[in-house]
Amino acid sequence: MLGFLLRHFNHLWFVVIAIALGLLLIFPDWLSRESLADFLNNLGPLALVVYIVVSLSRSMLMIPCTPFVLAGAIAFPQWPFLVLLISVAGIVVGAFLVYSFPSFGSYDEFLEEKYPDKIAVLKEKMHGKYAFAIVMGWSFFPLVPTDAVCYVAGMTRMSLKKMLSALVIGEFPLVAAYIFLGAEIGEWLRV
Repeated sequence: MLGFLLRHFNHLWFVVIAIALGLLLIFPDWLSRESLADFLNNLGPLALVVYIVVSLSRSMLMIPCTPFVLAGAIAFPQWPFLVLLISVAGIVVGAFLVYSFPSFGSYDEFLEEKYPDKIAVLKEKMHGKYAFAIVMGWSFFPLVPTDAVCYVAGMTRMSLKKMLSALVIGEFPLVAAYIFLGAEIGEWLRV
């Protein structure tokens, strides 16, 4: 049985991702910042532990981090720096997975299918001396998939340290703004 699971791990993982994405298509409100924050608030003392686990593992399902960052800011307004640290750690874990293990969970196939034009442009531009700036700028811009630039950085053999540094520099101001705005929204909702 274990041999079967190991041989077909990518297929099984793809089925899990397909089911999760199907459920999210049917119930899109599950990923709204308010529903995530309500879920965390209802957990009581375990909420922070669940938030940490979900933030660190959400990248395995290719779910964007933004709803989780905002939900953390709303659910834990008293700990904005902790939410920032957890959020950045989740982003780094996701980037590491896509960079180092692109075939895990069929990330490579998913990204090549979903973003073929963006990946083609990135492949072309990431071979030059501006690779660090491209990763940093791409990470800062909220409307593009960060996983795509991490995937291409791995393909072009950009060093992991360089890629993660550029990613954190680019994502940090964006995540900090999300946390500040999320905390403000949370305070407004509590009134």
